[in-house]
Amino acid sequence: MAKSQLYGADHKICGLKLEHVTVARMTEVKIVADCAASAESAFAYVNDYRQLPNFINEISAFTPLTDQIEGIEATFDGTIQLGPITLHSTIKIVRHEPGYAIGVKSIKGFEIESTFLFHDRGEESCTIDAIVDYRVPGGLAGKILGKTIEPFVKLAVKSSTQNLATQVSAFHADRTNA
Repeated sequence: MAKSQLYGADHKICGLKLEHVTVARMTEVKIVADCAASAESAFAYVNDYRQLPNFINEISAFTPLTDQIEGIEATFDGTIQLGPITLHSTIKIVRHEPGYAIGVKSIKGFEIESTFLFHDRGEESCTIDAIVDYRVPGGLAGKILGKTIEPFVKLAVKSSTQNLATQVSAFHADRTNA
């Protein structure tokens, strides 16, 4: 799904009002995966920021910028490699509902919003929704960047969700057998 957002600036030249509009495109990628673990275990696994590079292979760096490493306002610096493009973002946790949801939003760098939802299906089962929205700038450069990274984003979200389901299942088994 692609959404457009308009950014405008008005200019007056020789008494004429010209409106400059740049279109930034927001693209959403959503992948749903079933997992052999409770929603509580899935949440606990994703809530540990150190696990992120384990299930998102494209992340080359992810470090906390605040002493707070979980919950609303925890802030991180991250680098991701999408095909030939390396992107940097500073993200902040903006949604934190224990056992159900973790959401982040960029506050600097590449514009991205990401949410993981954990739907409880019983003690040994849940469904994980991975939703990634990203925005590229308008104009020719933004169009080229968007076309370049879009297939890599889709593949990354799909493989990350599959990796996450597998790793959460193992994490849950270790937790319940301990």
